[in-house]
Amino acid sequence: IKMKVDNRLQTSVATGRFTLPVVTLICLMLWIISLDSWRDLGTLFIVICTGYLMIEFNTAFTLIRTRTTLFVSLFLYLFSSLFFLHDFQLNSFIPLAFILALYQLCSSYESPHASSYLFHAFLFLSIGSLCFPPLFYLIPLVVLGAFSFQALSIKSFFAGLLGIIAPYWILFCYAFFVDQMSLFYGPVHELVNFKSIDYSCIPVNVWISWGYVTLLQLIGSVHYLMVAYQDKTRPRSYMTFLMVAGCYILCVVLLQPHHLYPFLSIQLIFTSFLMTHLFTLTRNRFSGIFFIVTFVSMIALTCYNLWMLLFNF
Repeated sequence: IKMKVDNRLQTSVATGRFTLPVVTLICLMLWIISLDSWRDLGTLFIVICTGYLMIEFNTAFTLIRTRTTLFVSLFLYLFSSLFFLHDFQLNSFIPLAFILALYQLCSSYESPHASSYLFHAFLFLSIGSLCFPPLFYLIPLVVLGAFSFQALSIKSFFAGLLGIIAPYWILFCYAFFVDQMSLFYGPVHELVNFKSIDYSCIPVNVWISWGYVTLLQLIGSVHYLMVAYQDKTRPRSYMTFLMVAGCYILCVVLLQPHHLYPFLSIQLIFTSFLMTHLFTLTRNRFSGIFFIVTFVSMIALTCYNLWMLLFNF
C-alpha cells in the first residue's frame, strides 16, 4: 500500500497541472532571497526564456511521450537553487543560445532542408561563443549530432561552417571600422587559452552542487539505456544525443574546471529531460523510492546553498 501511495505522489507531480505554477512561485521566492543586484533579473529572464523554449522543444520533438511540464519545472528549480549561477554575466546567455542551437539541430533530422537548419544551429552556437568563447568546444558534439541525425553532407557541412564564421566576420568588420581590433582578438585569445587543470579554483559548495546534478544525469542516462527500446526511433535518437551530450560536457568540465559555471547551466537541460523521462514513464518500486529521495535531496541541496549564501562561507 505504501508503494502505491509513493507512485501516486510521483504521478501527480510528474503529470499534474499545478507542478509548474507551484515550482515557479518557489523559484521566484528563491530569486528574491538571493537577489544581489537588479542586473541579476537579467539572468532570471534568460532562464524563463530557456524554460519556455524547452517546452517548445519537447512539443516539437516529443521527447517525453506523455503530457508533462516536469522537465521545465526541474530546470527552473535546479537553476534557482544554485544561487552561484544567478549573477548576471555575458555567459548567462549560454543556456538560451544552446537550446536554440539544439532546436535547429534536431530539426535537421533526415530533413531535405538540413543545410538551413545546420546553418542556424551553428549560427546560434557561434553567437553564444561571443559571450563565452569556450562554447566552441561543443562544435564537434553538434557535428556528431548532425551525423547521427543523417543530416550531414558536404552542402550542410559548409552551411554550418558559414554559420560559425558569420558572427565573427561581422565582429571583425566592426572592430576594424572602430579601430579596436581587441574586440575581435579577445574571444579568439580566450578560446585558445587552455588553462592547467586546477580543481581548487571552484568552491566546495559548487562542486557539491555540480556532483549532485551529475549524479542525477548519470542515473537518468543509465535508466534510459535500459528502457530506450520503448521509444520510437526518432525520439530515441534525440534522447540518446542528449545523453551523449551530457557526458561530453561532463568531460569538458573535468578538463577545464574553471568553465564549470556556464557548462553547468547547459548540463541542467540534459539532466531535466533525462530525469523527467524516468519519473513520468516509469512506475515501479525503484522510481517510487527514487522520486522521494530526489525530492528530499533537492530540498536539502537548496537549504545548503542558501545557508552558504546567507552566511557567506
